Amino acid sequence: MTARYGQLSYTSFDASGSAGGWRVKQTGGDLDEAEEALLVAGVHTVLNPVKPLPAFPTAAQLQRIPHRLAYRRINRNTACYWHTVPAGSDHTGRPGNVFVHAMLDREAGKAQGSYRPIELWRSQRWLCPYGGAAVAGAELPAEPPGPGDTVTRRSVVNFAYDTSTWRLTTLFGLMDAVAAAIEGGPPVVLGAESDETAAQWIGLISFLMSPGTARSLNFSTFDRADQLEHAVRIGQHLTAIPRDDLPMAPAAAVTIDETDTLSLGEFGGQPHRTAAAQPIEVTAWSAMAQVAMLDPDSMRLVLNDIDMFAAGVNDCGLHPAWPMAMSIATRERFVDAADEARSVITQHSPSSPVIDPAIVQTISDVVRSSAGTGTAEALEAARRMPDGLTAQIADALYLSRAICDDRWLDRPGPIPLGRTGYHGRAVPAELLEAIPSALRAAGDRGPDRVLRVADILFRVGIDYDLSRVFQEHVLPALRDPRQARRLMLGLGGRISIDCRLAVASVMMAQGEPPDHFAAQLDDAVLDWLSDGVTAPSAEQLTEARRWDQNWTRAAVRAARTHRLGPETDRDRQAETWWRRINGLPSAKPDQTEDRTLERRPATRELIADLVGAADSPEMFELAARVVTENRDELGVACAVVRLYEPQDWVARGYVMTYQRAYTPGGTKRLRRSDRTAFTTTSRAGCLSWRSLVPFSARRVPGCAPGC
Repeated sequence: MTARYGQLSYTSFDASGSAGGWRVKQTGGDLDEAEEALLVAGVHTVLNPVKPLPAFPTAAQLQRIPHRLAYRRINRNTACYWHTVPAGSDHTGRPGNVFVHAMLDREAGKAQGSYRPIELWRSQRWLCPYGGAAVAGAELPAEPPGPGDTVTRRSVVNFAYDTSTWRLTTLFGLMDAVAAAIEGGPPVVLGAESDETAAQWIGLISFLMSPGTARSLNFSTFDRADQLEHAVRIGQHLTAIPRDDLPMAPAAAVTIDETDTLSLGEFGGQPHRTAAAQPIEVTAWSAMAQVAMLDPDSMRLVLNDIDMFAAGVNDCGLHPAWPMAMSIATRERFVDAADEARSVITQHSPSSPVIDPAIVQTISDVVRSSAGTGTAEALEAARRMPDGLTAQIADALYLSRAICDDRWLDRPGPIPLGRTGYHGRAVPAELLEAIPSALRAAGDRGPDRVLRVADILFRVGIDYDLSRVFQEHVLPALRDPRQARRLMLGLGGRISIDCRLAVASVMMAQGEPPDHFAAQLDDAVLDWLSDGVTAPSAEQLTEARRWDQNWTRAAVRAARTHRLGPETDRDRQAETWWRRINGLPSAKPDQTEDRTLERRPATRELIADLVGAADSPEMFELAARVVTENRDELGVACAVVRLYEPQDWVARGYVMTYQRAYTPGGTKRLRRSDRTAFTTTSRAGCLSWRSLVPFSARRVPGCAPGC
């Protein structure tokens, strides 16, 4: 099993049997060629202290030499560390040698139990040889470097509240500049008085974010101005350099001098301004910190909370501000930053699953507070949420309101949904608890309301037993021709295929004889049930199981084909399959084709309504649809008299256009009195619409009295 860490040392030394020079001195941890090349590529062979070391430094002077710790995240799982120190003269006596101890972390993406990279600064296991003999004898440690005791949670609190130097203002600006750099903004160059203070600044930033996020922060504790172009090129987010080098920093970088005054901005308003007047956009992260870091005790509390909340989720890719926002949201003492915390939680909560119930509850409370009290507000909040837990919570909240909101369910068109589907997934308790009451209320309002609520459940994939509510409220309406027509007219095309198939499945489960399935249904109802439903393929038919979707699709298409004729070859297959599995005789080869020719889009019941029902907006809408969508001459003839005044009707020539429909066989077949009345009133142009009802329609069985 490959170890988590690999190590490498690099310096200028005299190897046995060679001329010496810069090279890899030693490797450990089973580095392969690619890993070794990666570490070598990040080596810096120049390290120039601000104050040059004497030729023969004392032990105390060696303790003060700069230690450059550079860290870079390579990919999801890999990160590299380079620890560089001056090493005096090499084996040839040439001054300026350095010793690089590099380390490869193969599990940098490990979420739990990991440290922040800056904690390794000044670790006792970094090799720091000085002088030719010491370099030659330096050996990699058996255990790789781990966290030291120089940059710790305690040290950064003490650094932030050092009574001799006010640092919080600079910290707030540095936080926002680093957050922008992590998101792809300009790199940050910090002018520090020493590598010690630089390490503490980087430690402050790192401890104010989660350990996992800190492992995505690329930094260096000590570089010089001439190395900054390289730092920018490799994606180093935060680079510390001596203060005197700041004027030579690239213009593209945000430069902050730790000793200069930074002008604080306002969240949602003016930006911060550096001493060089560079703007830094204010984020909720620094706005929350200004409330949470009023004193050392508050800061210690927040730092503890940050690690606790990070440990409760998958600490990979967390926004820098999220753990602090969770701390703010759960502590009354930080109420002044509650708005900023809510904005971070709603926009930056983890996209991966969250198991910790306390964290889920906190996020749920925040999402609920942002969703107002109405259904429209909940939908708008759900649309604002990024993918992940907050969107799932907001979607469930919206749906629990939508299925109980009469006005919302009455809106035209399909009811909008969120992004969350529940196909094969657990349904949130809040939504699950809302369904029974929503269905009871829908049943009181009528079958159309039941179907709209049921349609929402089907579209989001909620597996809920609706058979009883369909039996009580929907099937009786579909079996009554007049109720069914009103129901379908009101629903239009708003009910999904899955919902209609479920209705058909419940209908079939009531035990109707196979050869009379849907016999009680109007043609229009059968059309509605099967609209958009495609018959299964032959292969799917062989694998269909009773009551599964393929079985139901086939049964619905078979019933439609039996009654109204096939539309595709698969429809014929479905009817044949239905007859075979139910032991019914085969249909005659031309039977379905004959039924197709006999079919009329305007049914007898539809004509009866057009002729006999009272005027209403629904009747005018029905008449308009028949005229625009129907090719049946008799149906159109009955519909046009609903839409036009008698004079307009005659002026448009509809008497002649639809004469055959009004007088089947021509006027010669009318009784003489009828023929005289028809001709006279047509010429007079003063007919009432009832006097123009087609004579053939008057003889349709089932027409309303007075037709």
